[in-house]
Amino acid sequence: MRSTDKNSNLVLIVLLISACITGLITQYLSFSNEYIYAYRDSIFRIDAARRFIDAFNPGFFNQIGTVWLPLPNIILLPFAANDFLWKTGLAGSIPGFILYLLNIAAIYKTFDLLLKDKFAVIIGSILYFTNPNILYFQTTPMSEQLYLTLFSASLYLLIKWIYEGNKRVLICSGIAVALASLTRYDAWVFALFSSVLVFIISYKKKNKPFLSFILFSLPAGLAVLWWLIHNYIYYKDSLEFMRGQFSTLHQLKWYEENGRLLTKYNLLLSLKVYFSDLMLYSGLLSLILAGIGIAFYTFRNKINISGLMLFLSVIAIPGSVIMLYLGQIIIEIPDSVPLGYFNSRYGLYAFPGIVLFSGLAVSYIAGLLPKWKKTIQSIVIVALIFQLAFFLKDPVNNIASIAEAEYAGYKNSETYKASLFLRDNYKGGNILYDFSVFALSPFCGISLKDRITYHTYLIGEKALKDPAAYAKWIMVYRKSSNDKVLNAIINYEKFQEYYNIAFSKDGLELYKRKD
Repeated sequence: MRSTDKNSNLVLIVLLISACITGLITQYLSFSNEYIYAYRDSIFRIDAARRFIDAFNPGFFNQIGTVWLPLPNIILLPFAANDFLWKTGLAGSIPGFILYLLNIAAIYKTFDLLLKDKFAVIIGSILYFTNPNILYFQTTPMSEQLYLTLFSASLYLLIKWIYEGNKRVLICSGIAVALASLTRYDAWVFALFSSVLVFIISYKKKNKPFLSFILFSLPAGLAVLWWLIHNYIYYKDSLEFMRGQFSTLHQLKWYEENGRLLTKYNLLLSLKVYFSDLMLYSGLLSLILAGIGIAFYTFRNKINISGLMLFLSVIAIPGSVIMLYLGQIIIEIPDSVPLGYFNSRYGLYAFPGIVLFSGLAVSYIAGLLPKWKKTIQSIVIVALIFQLAFFLKDPVNNIASIAEAEYAGYKNSETYKASLFLRDNYKGGNILYDFSVFALSPFCGISLKDRITYHTYLIGEKALKDPAAYAKWIMVYRKSSNDKVLNAIINYEKFQEYYNIAFSKDGLELYKRKD
């Protein structure tokens, strides 16, 4: 392991202060422009966290659910429990900001292990914490920032273990991977390949390979096993999260039937869509530098087994392409077929690796041309400024995460307007609606225990058969053939006798019971 210089901690402090200022400015902009809940999933995430304590049947294990892994909800819980933080979205922004700073520290410390070139370390770190997409997601309750932080931390600790051979560092890395495995399923692939590499590296170094493998892989293995058992106990299927009615695979059937899953079994289109998405989230400069860095790193390390660990930082690239090709995920962007914006954030998961290889590229190029070092550094700084200027010139269109949020149009949606109406007019009582159709904004002020959907414990199906006995309010969307509540009230003979329409907007209808 190379020795870090005496000023390393000071540089990190300066970078963290800079990141803190940048992050807080973004927090303010996101809050003031109502972007925290711009993604429907942001609302679903924060509600899933609050449901542990605010639900018809509150509790821990019975409210963990399936499909979405539980750690993001657990971390959000203490913040979502506060009404003000829940309604404003700050329940997601506060932990997101803390995780963002920890993420920067992990990226910097990884750079500090890999490089002696302090300029490259600083540029790489700045490239990461000034990325507008990284900055945006740290303001939301989405799982992206938590996953990126845990991923970056586990990678840093793995590389530190390779240099030092310290088993405690390896255990800490294994715990970080386990936590990541309870955050996003992408971490399961990372856990598998990193475990294999830990064994091979330990074997090559004659450093108790089986013990190293167990110490590292056991936490993640137990985390995955627990999730399988949880799904079996509560849903009678260990793979409910993968193939159940709320799973991505189940939802993708609709997209395929409607001609929107065109990357399936089309490798060229899968490659085109993913790398276009990667450029949207990383920026052209980052992608070019990363390509150079990967080429140089591959040539210098050749078949060095230990060197393979760094390639895991970009494991999301082949993983996402394969998933697109197999039809396991869908990504829609302006360069896709069909064009649009949906799930574009898959381009974010490789960004820690993109940045690490970008920093390596800066260091390698300067090392090859020592006489031109200052010039190269100046060019990199100017290019970085231009990349940021491109993002910020037209943020609504050039920042992919914001563009998707705008494309989804939640702030202009009927549900948003209905939420505003309810905020001003709701005075209590249960509301019946289909949660798969509507994402009611927390600011509407309706507690989760007062919301009934078709799967609400004990009363969901009963409410569909006899709405008046359970719901004071009913919300339906006339343009959706999948709205279960709409389909129920069509067959409810006494509906007009019991309810008056209170709000109507572009197919969304909100009814209030006559009392």
